[in-house]
Amino acid sequence: MGVQGLLSYIEENHHAFLKDCNFKRRELVIDGDNLCFNLYRGQHFDIKHGGDYYAFEIEIKKFFHALRSCNIEPYVVLDGGSDHTDKKLETLKRRARDRIKNGRDISLGRKHSGSVMPILLKGVFIEILSRLQVPFVQCMEEADWETAALANEWNCPVLSGDSDFFIFRLKAGFLPLSHFQWQKGASQKSIPAKKFLISNFCQHFNNMKVELVPVLAALAGNDYIKRERMCVSFNWEEYSRFNGVHGSRIDGILWWLSGFQSSKKAIKALLDSLQDPQTSGAVKAALAPCLREYQLSKSNIAQFFLNGLAPSKLPQELEIIPTWMRMPLSDGRMSAIVIEALVLQRVRVGPQVENFDLPSCNGISRPIRQVMYGLLLAGQKQRADRRPPVAHVTPGECYVEEYDREGVTLTSVWVKAACPVSGKNLHLETLNRAPKETRLQMLRDALGMTKPIPNSIAAKFHLAVYVTCYWLSRADPQPRMEHLWALLLGFVFGELSGRHKGKEGIALVWNRLNNLRTSCMVGRPDLEMAHTYSQWQACLYATYKLNRLLCLALPEPEKARLYCGPLVHQAALRLRRGMNPESLLSAGPVPLQLFRDLQDAVLDCLEPDVRDRLQKASRQNNPQDRRRTKSHSSVDDLASHFQHFEVDEEEEEEDDRGRGRRSKTDDEDDQLYGAACQIRTRHKKKRTGALDKLNKRDRVMWA
Repeated sequence: MGVQGLLSYIEENHHAFLKDCNFKRRELVIDGDNLCFNLYRGQHFDIKHGGDYYAFEIEIKKFFHALRSCNIEPYVVLDGGSDHTDKKLETLKRRARDRIKNGRDISLGRKHSGSVMPILLKGVFIEILSRLQVPFVQCMEEADWETAALANEWNCPVLSGDSDFFIFRLKAGFLPLSHFQWQKGASQKSIPAKKFLISNFCQHFNNMKVELVPVLAALAGNDYIKRERMCVSFNWEEYSRFNGVHGSRIDGILWWLSGFQSSKKAIKALLDSLQDPQTSGAVKAALAPCLREYQLSKSNIAQFFLNGLAPSKLPQELEIIPTWMRMPLSDGRMSAIVIEALVLQRVRVGPQVENFDLPSCNGISRPIRQVMYGLLLAGQKQRADRRPPVAHVTPGECYVEEYDREGVTLTSVWVKAACPVSGKNLHLETLNRAPKETRLQMLRDALGMTKPIPNSIAAKFHLAVYVTCYWLSRADPQPRMEHLWALLLGFVFGELSGRHKGKEGIALVWNRLNNLRTSCMVGRPDLEMAHTYSQWQACLYATYKLNRLLCLALPEPEKARLYCGPLVHQAALRLRRGMNPESLLSAGPVPLQLFRDLQDAVLDCLEPDVRDRLQKASRQNNPQDRRRTKSHSSVDDLASHFQHFEVDEEEEEEDDRGRGRRSKTDDEDDQLYGAACQIRTRHKKKRTGALDKLNKRDRVMWA
């Protein structure tokens, strides 16, 4: 991200280029996407099990609490859709290829040069910002220019880790995130930081003109222009006066530029050095838009923060976005994916840490996105530069090009925009005024659900239950019962976090589940589990986007409290060894009842053949010498009589394939809830009645 090599160059020379400051009592414009990813990466939170959103929520709260302790007023600016000019398309493709490679390396336990961020990470970030009432805006397109323009308009600095902000002429300076010691804010009432001022920077190069700095970005290469396109034969290192390990190229460009009084003269000298007029013209054409990127004018988002108004001035290509959608897009209630699908007819679906020998985990959720595309593109024309490889596109048909992976190769899939019959009377221009029941039916049809969820399940869980049923019906490989149980234990953990305080047994149950979350799981992840839960997250992610386009046809659960990768993976490993899920919940009636209600709701909504597949897959996975025993008939006695397997010495120890090493906290966990569990070797308790009763019911589900 940003100018190639500039960040490392400035870091190596930070004593010269960055000035110490104690930041407090001021407005601060924050690059939201950069902060989101750096907060997660900085604490080395889980990436190989799909993310630890619970830990991330705590970190976000700590950060903004530190700012408020110092009377700092944050204004967070987030990226929207990709630029409509496609000027960063090649950069985005390169990053997508890098993420595929990194995802595969992580899944195989190899060293990797980058990360694959959990798929719900930005959604969790936005959710917590809303809950904390931190002012934020989601731009319609890339946010860097709007971030810099707003900071200049309000005369306050920018906080980011993106080296592009070294190039913008920011009046109040730039605070690199790597030097922003926010952890000290609560105690010191100010935050030690380092500030970059472009005027001070230029003084180090014979008082170089500030207007020359954007030329540095073009010559060094950034997200908009690759240095290979410049066709420049200069050996920039020859101009360098730098003796450091990195950065002689950047240093040489800067000293070369310092010899000119204006950017026009520098560009003329550069073009004159090129012998071929055709090459000279191509370089000039590439330079012009790159330099314009750093020219600041009045921000388009200031009125959103001041008066709650969505941006009214949009590029002509974005005028296709209906007026009613612009405020939900700006305040984060609607995903920016709708901009890409509507404007570009192209969407990027990123990889997760999954099994790269299997088809992409995003394939399972493609029918959900297809419905979203159908709503967005009904009545639209296919773009001339987005022609699917079909013999003929019927008038009125539209296709969206999805960038996904095939194996470890970046590829594209053409998805026809289509809706179920229930959506025939829904139109994008008036979708926000459609009856809620119509919008809800559309969502149910997209997920293949016809039965309502029982009243015993709180409304905030309905979307998660529907998604889980969709996942169980379509996932390949077929999930097993321990996968479902572990997922539901994650639901319970999220519900208990910060709730039901003081109720019987809550603290003990929460601690048991949290011990699973924090258990050390070394080596690579279990690939079967990684792929299975990546498919579930892909379904949830797509359903969130569709539900928001449908103006919250269903209430949304809190993303940070719904899935916890380390807990779910660890629980699934232990359940596979024979532990009973209810043994973890035995001390508290509230979590136990919630688990049972969620399990019954999911199983009740499945078609009989799906339940049969689920049971069959679970039976095939059980060791042959395991025998089921009768469960206790009294529900009241269950809490004190839950049983689980004693792990057989020869059974499923984790090997190099990541199949479940016994963590060092296992013995501590056994002591913690040993009093509530009776251990019987090779015997497993069976909860009678519920599942057998469900098998006898007749169900019909649209698929």
